[in-house]
Amino acid sequence: MTTPHWGRYTELHPDTLATILATTPVAVLPWGALEWHGPHLPLGMDGIAAQYVADQLVQATGGVLLPMTWWPMTTLPHPFSLALQTSTMLAVLDDMFASLANAGFRVVVLISGHYAQGHEIELMKAALAAHDRHGLVVLTLPPAAVLSEDYLDHAGRWETAQTLALRPDLVRLDRLGPAPLHPRDYAVLGEDPRLATAADGQKLLDDAVQGIAAWVARVQQADGMVFVRELYERRIAGYNGYAEAFLRTSWEQALNDWWRQRTAKEE
Repeated sequence: MTTPHWGRYTELHPDTLATILATTPVAVLPWGALEWHGPHLPLGMDGIAAQYVADQLVQATGGVLLPMTWWPMTTLPHPFSLALQTSTMLAVLDDMFASLANAGFRVVVLISGHYAQGHEIELMKAALAAHDRHGLVVLTLPPAAVLSEDYLDHAGRWETAQTLALRPDLVRLDRLGPAPLHPRDYAVLGEDPRLATAADGQKLLDDAVQGIAAWVARVQQADGMVFVRELYERRIAGYNGYAEAFLRTSWEQALNDWWRQRTAKEE
């Protein structure tokens, strides 16, 4: 009987986990959100996509699939959007990374379906800190980012396409009004969701899995942290304009100010 090179943490016995860690000490962690995505998409869309990518990735790369974490920071302002404060999420991340390192993991792949500006910046900073504090190599990114920034919309064509591919029963395009779709009413930041197809969503997801799998192999090389640091430097620099324009006291304040400006421009 062949010993599996991957498994779900919740289903593993200690001896099987030890065997996987001896050959493939990689933890894959899907990170979702409970966030308003307009009237046409479910509140857990980010996690639905992240779970699929994480499931497929761990089977491609080996390692251990951890349970979904649903608590991000800086979700879109709406009564139905739930979030942790930045300081709380960072404390959770550091404790989690310390525990994974203690268990014997050496690489963590955090698949974040949620990619608000401050949330992504803090994930990358926490990933770098995890290397300095715990000796972990942490790769964290939104799945579509491995392909093109053009796919990173919110409740628009590409998030709708992914949901159509994975859970078409949860997509309600009939709830959308006539174009243009104001973000304040529909949460759409990007192209019209009615342009979405399940085939496009499936291709995006599967291409993302392949791209991330290649990056996972890359970060396990001797100079893996060089690759990771350069990646994060580029992505954080891409958010400099946002931070300079909106960050005053906290990422929560920045998001609220950005959202007010973003929706005002659509009046």
